[in-house]
Amino acid sequence: MSKLVGMKWTLAVSTVLAMLFNSALAEGDFPIEGVYTQNEACRGDGSKQEFLRVKITSQDVSYAGGLCSIDTRQQDADKLTMKVTCKFKSGAVMSSAISFTKKDANTLDMAQEGGGTYKAVLHRCLG
Repeated sequence: MSKLVGMKWTLAVSTVLAMLFNSALAEGDFPIEGVYTQNEACRGDGSKQEFLRVKITSQDVSYAGGLCSIDTRQQDADKLTMKVTCKFKSGAVMSSAISFTKKDANTLDMAQEGGGTYKAVLHRCLG
């Protein structure tokens, strides 16, 4: 009986470790991390275009209006859709879904999902 309990315990621990390992790999596989500018080609590192600057990391999207934490993400070929919770500088909080579609190596189309009206073209800052 104790051998059966030991086998179940080993299986449970192995399953949890596999899930954690896969989760860590998935977080590192974020194809659009970087600094961008909205609707205007980036000049240098984007620091002189602060109002237009958008920074995307594996955990959040920050821009002049606030910070959006990434709750979930789903990638389908060149389109990445995220559910986010945004905290605006005004103090308001809003949940939404946004998508990023790769146009070319340095440009993304960004759109609010679900009937939202916000759209932008993001230009990667290379400097």
